[in-house]
Amino acid sequence: MEAKPNMIKKYNKPVIGLAIGIILPLISFLIYFLFLLSKNPELGFVEFLDTLYATEAFTPVFSICVLPNLIMFFVFKKLDYWYSIKGLILSVLIYTLFVLVLKFM
Repeated sequence: MEAKPNMIKKYNKPVIGLAIGIILPLISFLIYFLFLLSKNPELGFVEFLDTLYATEAFTPVFSICVLPNLIMFFVFKKLDYWYSIKGLILSVLIYTLFVLVLKFM
């Protein structure tokens, strides 16, 4: 039984790509924190953020957390979700501006 083309393409919207593009880096940042938490159980989230900011590692770490969007880009490309790719690229631009603002603050 084949899926209907319009059912598959209902996710081909810029807002879907934007939402996924915003959420994926946050999830990867959380996974990084949980990984460090497994090595140091006393580490709090605020302390983690303070340490990243004090060591000037926040922008490089957060920049790397945007990399899962690249994987999603290729998934969307394979599915021919070109409208979703537009939203994904917009989210990367938003994160780029965020990282630039943090870097030069």
